[in-house]
Amino acid sequence: MAGKRCILSLFPARRRLAGVCAAAAILAILLFALLPGRTAPQQGTGLRAAEAGENLPDYTVTLRLDDQEDTLAISETVLLRNDTGETLSSLMVRTWLNAFQSEETSPAALEELYDACYPEGFSPGGLTIYDVLWNGERAAYAYVNEDQTALEMQIPALENGQQGELTLRCVAQIPACCYRTGKAGRDYQLGNVLPLLSLYQDGAWRTDAYSAVGDPFVSACANFHVTLHAPEGYVPACSAALTKGADGAWRGDLRAARDFCLCLSPDYVTASGRAGETAVYSLSKTAQGAKRALEYAKKALETYASLYGAYPYPAFTVCEANFPFSGMEYPGLCMIGADNYREDRADTLELVVAHETAHQWFYALVGSDQALQPWQDEALCEYAMLRYVRARYGQGSYETLKYYRVDAPMREKLSGSLTPGSPIDYFGNLTDYRTVVYGRGAALLLALDELLPGGADGFLKAYGSEFAFRFATRADFEESLNRYAKMDLSPLLLDYLDTVMD
Repeated sequence: MAGKRCILSLFPARRRLAGVCAAAAILAILLFALLPGRTAPQQGTGLRAAEAGENLPDYTVTLRLDDQEDTLAISETVLLRNDTGETLSSLMVRTWLNAFQSEETSPAALEELYDACYPEGFSPGGLTIYDVLWNGERAAYAYVNEDQTALEMQIPALENGQQGELTLRCVAQIPACCYRTGKAGRDYQLGNVLPLLSLYQDGAWRTDAYSAVGDPFVSACANFHVTLHAPEGYVPACSAALTKGADGAWRGDLRAARDFCLCLSPDYVTASGRAGETAVYSLSKTAQGAKRALEYAKKALETYASLYGAYPYPAFTVCEANFPFSGMEYPGLCMIGADNYREDRADTLELVVAHETAHQWFYALVGSDQALQPWQDEALCEYAMLRYVRARYGQGSYETLKYYRVDAPMREKLSGSLTPGSPIDYFGNLTDYRTVVYGRGAALLLALDELLPGGADGFLKAYGSEFAFRFATRADFEESLNRYAKMDLSPLLLDYLDTVMD
């Protein structure tokens, strides 16, 4: 757009390699010729998390941070109802922090990450369990996988529809690690530290390993009621909006969320504002960084609310984090890599905030299988980020960014048989993962944008409404798409998601 800076100034050209997905392009043309005239997009649900929280598990959590020992004491009680349709004799809790106990299992010890994540050498972290109670009685428990990230406890038969109360008391040792979980300098990044109920699926609890590539976290929505005791001077960034009481404790509630994340630093500067009805908070090491990220977050929320329906939570937070990634999403909160806050990287910061904010719709609102079908959130968010750029900066900036983020990955030569539909454990490095899942995955959405009545945005709005606060499998996505298009688009998905490009 005239008078606006170019959002693309920081993107170097990638190598241009021969070869395109010809079959997909031909199929897209054929399908487009068969489609009826376009119709107006469906209206989004506008369903709020407060309404969606009914009958969900309730986590009541008390946290106490010790910055001398780098520990977090966790007392957690979960009131849950068995809605599996089966009788349960055990429960499974994901204890992701235990993956950091050794170099062999730590996701931060991947060769391309190690030096950045462990600048002072390896530092172990993990959970020490003190109590596991079911309805006030001690329960037998044991880890069921090698990295000790799946803790199973035995319970008396819990019939479908019955309720019970699970209590865990444990202490988390926070590793010195620049990662989504760890202590970096004086900052604590506590993503995936709380023990969470595993997802019960197809008659079994999920026990996915903590992959070094991608986000293996698959969970259903729950309500969180959190009390935090932190050392004086620490400022929290949290999935829920926290308030500090007269007793010095921070308290907050978050309903219908798939996870709960917390970051703390004595050096955070806070900026705040609103995007419609949503309170927006931005925390960074500088006032300028906080204000800049705040404006980007507000614009992203406004853009996606207009495209995909109302933002589901009462507050949204972006915070600076010390790790070697662009960003990391959680319900109500996004960590943004500190390198993006440099003065010369304002454009990059905006794109990262835009991508991570899109996850509030495609991950937080609509859950999907991030371990087995990572494209179902990452590709959708990459496409949404492109739509954000077009809305803010016009078609020219959109086309140029699309070349770097989608067209170039479609032309790139890769060894092996990776496709956007591959599970995360097929990927051995982050570069291939981003190229295939983000870039080539987004190409599917761009094809759908040309094919669908109302474009891809109309479908994604309907998809978000249909699966709000639920879990959508790939089959669910495909069935929803076919209903929206009023025709079978399964061959197109097969071509874009599962076909190896030569």
